[in-house]
Amino acid sequence: MRTLPKRLSALLLALSLTLPLAACSSGDPAVVQSRFDDFTQEMFLGTMQSDFTSSVYFVENPEAYGFDRSEMEVTVGVEESDENFREAAKQNEATLDALHRFDRSLLTAEQQDTYDLLDWSGKLSQKSYEDRFRYYGSYFSNLSGVHTSLLTTLSELQVQSEEDLQKIPDLLRSIPDYIDSLLEYTRKQQKEKVLTIDFDSVIDVCDSTASQGEDSTVLLNLLAQAEGLGLSDEAVARYQSEIREAYLECFIPSYEKIADTIAAALDGRQIQPILPGGKDYYEILFAAATALDESPDEIRQMAEERLDKTISRMGGLAFLYPDAYNGWLEEGYKTAFASYEEMLTFLDSATDASFPDVGELSYVIDPIPADVANSGVAAYFINPAVDESGPLRIRVNTQNTVDMNALSTFSTLAHEGIPGHMYASAYSYQNLSSDFRKVLASQTGYNEGYATYVELLSLGYLEEQGIPAEVLEMERLNAELSNCLVTIMDISVNYDGMSREEFADAFSMYIDPSFADYYYDMMRLEPTAYLSYYAGWLKLESLRDYAEKELDDSFTEMGFHTAILKSGSVPYFIVERNVNAWIEEVKANPGSSAAESEPESEPAKAA
Repeated sequence: MRTLPKRLSALLLALSLTLPLAACSSGDPAVVQSRFDDFTQEMFLGTMQSDFTSSVYFVENPEAYGFDRSEMEVTVGVEESDENFREAAKQNEATLDALHRFDRSLLTAEQQDTYDLLDWSGKLSQKSYEDRFRYYGSYFSNLSGVHTSLLTTLSELQVQSEEDLQKIPDLLRSIPDYIDSLLEYTRKQQKEKVLTIDFDSVIDVCDSTASQGEDSTVLLNLLAQAEGLGLSDEAVARYQSEIREAYLECFIPSYEKIADTIAAALDGRQIQPILPGGKDYYEILFAAATALDESPDEIRQMAEERLDKTISRMGGLAFLYPDAYNGWLEEGYKTAFASYEEMLTFLDSATDASFPDVGELSYVIDPIPADVANSGVAAYFINPAVDESGPLRIRVNTQNTVDMNALSTFSTLAHEGIPGHMYASAYSYQNLSSDFRKVLASQTGYNEGYATYVELLSLGYLEEQGIPAEVLEMERLNAELSNCLVTIMDISVNYDGMSREEFADAFSMYIDPSFADYYYDMMRLEPTAYLSYYAGWLKLESLRDYAEKELDDSFTEMGFHTAILKSGSVPYFIVERNVNAWIEEVKANPGSSAAESEPESEPAKAA
């Protein structure tokens, strides 16, 4: 839920650990594995005990985990300062040093995945903490800026006890100092001539939020937290009064201050296509966003090759099925679903033969209130607590979903629900033992790449509703074309430094010239933001193509999907390792059930 747009590795901000060297250097696998579990659990607990908001989201019953939220200091975020920047860098180094004391060969397969993930993320963070990148990045980006993510965080917050409720006014009171630190950082960015934000969009969001006053979804949700806890009417009224007072004194003025500060910065507006030293910084952003080891050039080549095939195939379908093509262009093909719930019920059944079982999922699907909805977000899944007892939650931006029966609406639900984020989260929670891995080690590039892959795959299931296969392929190919184009555009603008004029010329055959400026600005204002979806999808498609070629008739979707889900949300080199292990297992056991099952691994055995 929470986003940290400036720092790339929130999972390594946890703690500086002191590990007994004897335990780490022991030759006994049981000792090393136990100590490694302690190591990752300490990171999980350290983060939960130091971050009230994350704790509320990810732990329903803190007493069961050995801590008391009533004793926690409450802040909405870590203030931006040189001191905190240097401390975070030191913590990153300390965590890497502690990690490297373990003998990886003595760990279990799941622990080796965790080791590799931490090593990869920590080394990437080392690069981001270089002094030359001190003022790169943005706290006020359109898609993940603090001014938008804070709305989502507070409008979805659900407390578990009166002790939690007591903290809400303090949480709101911490906002002004936090926002002040971010605005001061933003002013320094402008002075350094590296400020890249959509000024008008930030001002619009903040003005709109401030104008809501007491009618805002954020306040209404926070007030609602006082109800349902079994408190007296007097206590409910007292807490609601304190929350309302803190909201009006701290939350609203903070959004007004953001709008005023950004408006004042307009006189010195400086937006650049790329930042100074752009290629080095872009490579860090690229790896963090995609979870890939491939370079931007390699991914661009993959996208260009896929784009050529997509255009060729789309042209062939238009020639072979002209009536269907025209009907598809006119959005004449619809599903017959009456609700979002009906779509997920259908998908749950349709995916039985192709995805490993996670049992029956309990969930609710609600609209995103208009005043906190981000126009760039069609829907989102809320990651559950490690001890979640209630239904899983999906939110849909109904302002972006005007037609319940559109093919795109079905795709969105597949992306967020089954077999997308909600399903993948349930699979990880059921199959991973590490609390740290479940909620703190998540890789956006894997999460969104996987969800994009299954979103397009799921279109094929609609044949059961009588929509022709060629029409469904047109819909999928159209999405693929867009995915590939945006990938190429992002790399061209932010990695190559393509000018506005060069961009308009290079992509003139794909986009209406009147939209060239729109797409150019979308790329330069949100570098790599869309690549989390599209580069990861390209990688999974390439892994599937490779597996199908290697296994031929022995390839099964169940086996492939089990392999890519096996390790949860990890960098793609781990996913690729699992796919290769599965391929070798199937080859070694032709005709066996290996193609339908989870790939075997060889973890170190505890004595």
